[in-house]
Amino acid sequence: MVMITMVILLVNAACVVAIQCPDCGKTPVPYPLSTTPTCGHQAYKIRCEMGVLKFDTINNTYPIISISPKNQRLLIDQSHLLPNTCVMADFVTQGIQLDTSLPFTIALTNTVFFFNCTDAMGTVILDCTPTNICQAYQNFSPQMSMCRRAPPCCSFRKGSSTSLFSIPLNMEKCKAYSSFVNLNISMPISKWPDPSVELMWAPPPEPPCSSQGHCDFTSTCKDAHDGNGTRRCFCKPKFRWNANSGQCAKDRKKVRAKRNLLLATAICSGVTIFVTIVFAISVFIRRQKIKIARQRLARERQEIVRPSGGGKSSKIFSSKEIKKATNNFSSTGLLGAGGFGEVYKGVLDDGTPVAVKCAKLGNTKSIDQVLNEVRILCQVNHKNLVHLLGCCVELEQPFLVYEYITNGSLHDHLHDRNKHPLTWSQRLAIAHDTAEGLAYLHFSASPPIYHRDIKSSNILLDDRMRAKVADFGLSRLAQSDMTHVTTCAQGTLGYLDPDYYWNYQLTDKSDVYSFGVLLLEILTSQRAIDFSRPTDDVNLVAYVKRIVNEERLVDVIDPSLKIHATTLEIDAMKALGFLAISCLEERRENRPSMKEASEEIEYIMGIVSTTLDCHGRDI
Repeated sequence: MVMITMVILLVNAACVVAIQCPDCGKTPVPYPLSTTPTCGHQAYKIRCEMGVLKFDTINNTYPIISISPKNQRLLIDQSHLLPNTCVMADFVTQGIQLDTSLPFTIALTNTVFFFNCTDAMGTVILDCTPTNICQAYQNFSPQMSMCRRAPPCCSFRKGSSTSLFSIPLNMEKCKAYSSFVNLNISMPISKWPDPSVELMWAPPPEPPCSSQGHCDFTSTCKDAHDGNGTRRCFCKPKFRWNANSGQCAKDRKKVRAKRNLLLATAICSGVTIFVTIVFAISVFIRRQKIKIARQRLARERQEIVRPSGGGKSSKIFSSKEIKKATNNFSSTGLLGAGGFGEVYKGVLDDGTPVAVKCAKLGNTKSIDQVLNEVRILCQVNHKNLVHLLGCCVELEQPFLVYEYITNGSLHDHLHDRNKHPLTWSQRLAIAHDTAEGLAYLHFSASPPIYHRDIKSSNILLDDRMRAKVADFGLSRLAQSDMTHVTTCAQGTLGYLDPDYYWNYQLTDKSDVYSFGVLLLEILTSQRAIDFSRPTDDVNLVAYVKRIVNEERLVDVIDPSLKIHATTLEIDAMKALGFLAISCLEERRENRPSMKEASEEIEYIMGIVSTTLDCHGRDI
């Protein structure tokens, strides 16, 4: 035990001495990069071989072209193509794979082209079209001549990826790549820089210590407050930690700032009376401006939420009424929270129970969604859509006042084990109500409305278990003479239409896709995205489609529905499942409309009703 303690102390003592490694040939090796165990920081290891610096990945080694200690970046040479092929030499090691436990990552400045790709690489992140710049590089760059006979290449900027630790190659995707740092694609290809990959490293923290004896006179051994009990040599006042040199350096800025502070204090003391008078005047003027600005903001927002066409005007509540109804937004009345803000239960002066939605304060996107919801709901009136009672727009934070829906959301009833399972007839009625509400939005509203965020948590159930579609913050009004609305893809993971996600074209069939996911959720009582399922089955749509292809649809139906179910009832459940699958067709042209989906569910309900008449019981 004593020996272990001594070793730890020796390691800590060595950590505080920041020793820069000797040059590798003619190339300097800045701190914290380390080429030997006696210099640099050991978490930042590189190698020096025959006067050449090299960087080791998990399974490969790449020459280092240059190092920029000021920006904590280094440039490595990429691998080369195997002779007479369009396959990278590091293909066998699956490309560049960094160790995620080390402080190195792939910089966002890299523009990566992939070659010899399969058809499976056509995603939003990758551009595999014949017109993308990667195709031009492949066709006109002499060194890429062997790749011209390969399948089309794909390109993307590394910064759009979720992983910063790899440039992957494998048989199922792509077999070669070229990376360019700070590429200006407007330049002629002949003037492009040589391919390379820029890595960046995280600056090293202050050195660890166990006592003051392990720190020099410029630092103090203190608790790092990282939850692990680590202590580090933190710089004393007038010093600051310099990660490039690995030591505390004199903070000339602080010394200069202190001198300037004394001078400023002396100057300010002579103008205190003047400032006091100016302050009093400015406070008065500021209050007046705030009052006028709030009045103007309220008027502007009232114009924004004023309906167009034949819509009805929304009742305008005062902030005083809203605060009174919610008991000043008491936490006991909090119904839920989401990306838009929070929802509170309240009671109006006439005793009407309401739900008050609050936009996030200072969040422009949240405020825009709330105002958009007012615009949308002023255009519609349907029994299966949540009813908007009014809004409050006089403050920076707008509020919506809805009818209070007593039975919570469909999501709660499907996935909360404390609630009694929904019966088959209840589920069919909820699906039909939802379809009716969406069909109204698509075909009866003028102009048509695309909801864009259909999911079980946005389907509310009243005291009779009738469904009402809610949350129109992402909804969009369609133009009668246009087939789609072009907009950035927004929605909820698991429910989002992939055709809309790929093409940015929002249509009524985008809602149909989300409705198809909702039907699967109703039929199976499983979540749209569930990481407790096997990796290939995390997405409910992929999971059920696989089961359907295996002709085992009955296997995924909620067991509580199959208990005591007759053959005819099972057939009705399968019919709903196949309707869901048709709503989930990859090509939106092959999906039914919401009217057709509603009619199909009504037909299935007729079968169930016949069964109930025959057996005289609920299912």
